[in-house]
Amino acid sequence: MYSVKRICYQLIVPVVLILVSLMIVWKWPQIQAQFKNSKELKAFLVLLPVLPYVIFSIGVLMGWRYNNMGLVMGSVVLVLSYLITLRFSPGQWSNTYYEAYIFLLPLNMVMCSLLIRRYIFTPKSFLSLFLLLFQTLVITILCGRIDFSSSAVVSKFDSLIPFASIRLDDFSNGFKAFLKMEHLVIFKQIPTPAIISFLLSLTYLSVRFLKNRDILLAGYIGSLAAVFLSAAANRPEPASVVFHITAGLILIITNIEASFFMAYNDELTGLPDRRSLNESMVNLGKKYAIAMMDIDHFKKFNDTYGHKTGDDVLKVVATRLKEISGQAKVFRYGGEEFTAVFQGKSVKESIPHLENFRKTLETSQFVIRRRTRKQNTPVKRGPGPAARQKQVRITISIGVSEPGKHHPTPEKVIKAADKALYKAKKTGRNRVCC
Repeated sequence: MYSVKRICYQLIVPVVLILVSLMIVWKWPQIQAQFKNSKELKAFLVLLPVLPYVIFSIGVLMGWRYNNMGLVMGSVVLVLSYLITLRFSPGQWSNTYYEAYIFLLPLNMVMCSLLIRRYIFTPKSFLSLFLLLFQTLVITILCGRIDFSSSAVVSKFDSLIPFASIRLDDFSNGFKAFLKMEHLVIFKQIPTPAIISFLLSLTYLSVRFLKNRDILLAGYIGSLAAVFLSAAANRPEPASVVFHITAGLILIITNIEASFFMAYNDELTGLPDRRSLNESMVNLGKKYAIAMMDIDHFKKFNDTYGHKTGDDVLKVVATRLKEISGQAKVFRYGGEEFTAVFQGKSVKESIPHLENFRKTLETSQFVIRRRTRKQNTPVKRGPGPAARQKQVRITISIGVSEPGKHHPTPEKVIKAADKALYKAKKTGRNRVCC
């Protein structure tokens, strides 16, 4: 349930912006008619085609500031997309430049999505920039021979290197034939190869998004969908501007959301972190209960099975905590400690929910796959043995407290809950104390 909610939340911004853009394009004639009555709004219409450049520039600057090559490259690709859309109308299918662009755009966006959270000055970042420049050069050469075959530059090249010119002509004609495959009835504005490219790219990005649940990937899906609608629209004049603005906004907003999530959530478990807990304590009110939880024997577990398995245990506990009853807000406090805040409930009202969680975790089986260590000597090393499975039980100790005469503030309630947690550990662990 939590995963579905998280996926829906991450898709809200792209979906809402695309729906608003569709409404604007659909109602464009009425909007223009209303704008004619106002000089200020009429001036805005004149400036509207410049707005995508402003948004893409913000995207590049944000990517540079955050050292995020994916955002920089994504904004650059959208700039090129908008420039080519303005230069070559989507209806001019005799122009091979536009056909090549619309085919390569989804593939370039996929390449940019592989650079999310990549630093700018890295070999992979430079390689992606080189690929973008190289494909621009190749497309210019191939499409230039098709659309400007009678130009002086092409004629001069043919006279200097006749053998290469024949090969280039053959390759250019084959490339042109591929781009000009018969259009599908559904999207007459877009060539079939470009539709296939869009569908494959959107499918690939969607699979990655569902697997990783990364809001940055949701941004690339939304941006690519917006550009696709720009190319498929029957009204190219407003659609190219409106949908490119939408594509840029989706990239920027999802990156801001990702930064916010990283600042206030624990990366390993996905739970809100201690910083988020500190801010939430300001708005608790007078009636609440705070529970401090600690995984039993976690250090011994780490030493026995390794830190990777320990991380898996933390993820399992966090997943169970997300499903805790009583409308509790859960946080990762640090290490193997977690916090649950029951706003509007007393300790007495919170204990049944905590006991239910403790019993659910206790009865859950955690499977460990482990291998026996190999010998150090080359002779004894040989092939590794098959992985062995072992089931272990995870238990948790819980201390809970509420505001009172001796601890009136949330900070003191947490300290009191910590003392109750210490009591739970001293009296045998795997229990709730208050």
